[in-house]
Amino acid sequence: MDNVRSTFPLDEAAIKRQALRQILTDPITWVPLVPVVAAYTIFGVPALLALVLWALVLGGIAAYWRRNWASLTDPLRRQAVTANNRAQDAILQAAVDELRAAREGSLAQKLAQFLGVKGQVEARLHEDGHLSPQKIQLEHLVDSLCFGVRDQLQALLARESKGVPIDRPAVLRQVDEAFQTLQAAVAELDAILGPTAAPEGAASTSLEEITRRLREETDIARRVQARLRAQETAELAPEPPHLESP
Repeated sequence: MDNVRSTFPLDEAAIKRQALRQILTDPITWVPLVPVVAAYTIFGVPALLALVLWALVLGGIAAYWRRNWASLTDPLRRQAVTANNRAQDAILQAAVDELRAAREGSLAQKLAQFLGVKGQVEARLHEDGHLSPQKIQLEHLVDSLCFGVRDQLQALLARESKGVPIDRPAVLRQVDEAFQTLQAAVAELDAILGPTAAPEGAASTSLEEITRRLREETDIARRVQARLRAQETAELAPEPPHLESP
């Protein structure tokens, strides 16, 4: 299920298909065609005239749905975002439960904190129903950071279970620093997106700063995870046989 570890980009093709299904089943689409069909089949209107009326009605229906396309697709996008976020939360919560089952309560608590803040960020970003490029980028970074931390903690336990040396305090410091950055981002988002938001230019600058810091933390998490895996692979690989000199 890790294909849902990032909410964006959305499956726009699927959203369009859903919108088209709604259009085809909506009475606004087919009810206006009923009189045209009746005029031809019941009242004997000439076929050419019926075709002209059919084309005019279809043109009006198409124009109506073009004007109202956003009113169809926007709610579908919000539904897709909500469904994806719930799937992400389920995956992260399962990881929290696994850590608790492994008697790693402190690690489980750390990941649970990320999960809680993730929900706060999503609520703030989507409370007005508007998706901007900056909001999309911020949510993508938060998703990446949360899953990156999950991967770090799982890699940490995997190495320790195999007896591979690892600097646990260093890994946990990285996790704590990432959480502090995430918390700071939420505090600043409240100031930007709340009723007392700063002017538009200032808000854009601050959002860019939040994005930069979150991107840095996400990159750090990704590098730490890659380093842990590389070290594990190198340390567990069998040594090549030594050839004795003749």
